[in-house]
Amino acid sequence: MNSQTHPLTAPTPWLIRRKPTLAPRLRLFCFPYAGAGSLPYFKWADLLPEADIEVCAIQPPGRESRLHEPSLEEMPRLLDALVTELSPFLHAPFAFFGHSLGALIAFELTRELRRRGLPLPQALIVSGAEAPSRRSGLSPLSGLERDDFIRELSARYDGIPQQVLAQPEILDLILPILRADLKISESYIYQDEPPLPVPVCALGGTRDPRVSEAALEDWRRQTQKSFSMKMFPGGHFFINEMTVQVVQAVQSELTLTSGLTS
Repeated sequence: MNSQTHPLTAPTPWLIRRKPTLAPRLRLFCFPYAGAGSLPYFKWADLLPEADIEVCAIQPPGRESRLHEPSLEEMPRLLDALVTELSPFLHAPFAFFGHSLGALIAFELTRELRRRGLPLPQALIVSGAEAPSRRSGLSPLSGLERDDFIRELSARYDGIPQQVLAQPEILDLILPILRADLKISESYIYQDEPPLPVPVCALGGTRDPRVSEAALEDWRRQTQKSFSMKMFPGGHFFINEMTVQVVQAVQSELTLTSGLTS
């Protein structure tokens, strides 16, 4: 169905659309890493061509303007909520981008859409995340005491920014969100399903302590379509350090897989 036959879709607290578009050629749904909401993607709407791509940043409950809502801690409940909230937006062509935990959620949401016979993304771009089939069995972090939790988080994922650690009141807001998100990750069990009929692009940081090129390469097994991989200078949060370059890579991928003009 042509997106031009639909009115401007009603807002939902799950999506932050800085520049809503009546008839975008493609919607890019951006899924956050653990502890985050829409803010990592705030600049993306300015860096992508407005006429072609509408950036839709996912804002789960428990953060940003939804701070006083309870966070979700189980993948099935999160997927069910996402299907309900995003379905009205899937009449136009769309793509998924997710970083770290966001990549896993975007992947599982794509599989859930397939199970329900709903439209699938024209591209799945996964960033800073090992392939779900090889997720390592590291000891859980979510139940650790505060100091141990912060220390282990720093060791595994480049941790929490120093400017946040220096502000206890902000840290107290973020830690419960991080714990809830890590429960989603730690309770996840990969199930074999046929590869997706969706092109997959994997992005990684050259100094990421947790996600190697080999771990990214295994995403190839999840698609029947094309697979590509690109590495960027930086650690686990290279998307914050190399935002312009990452957005350029995302646009190039969408140009190839979705027929957008470059």
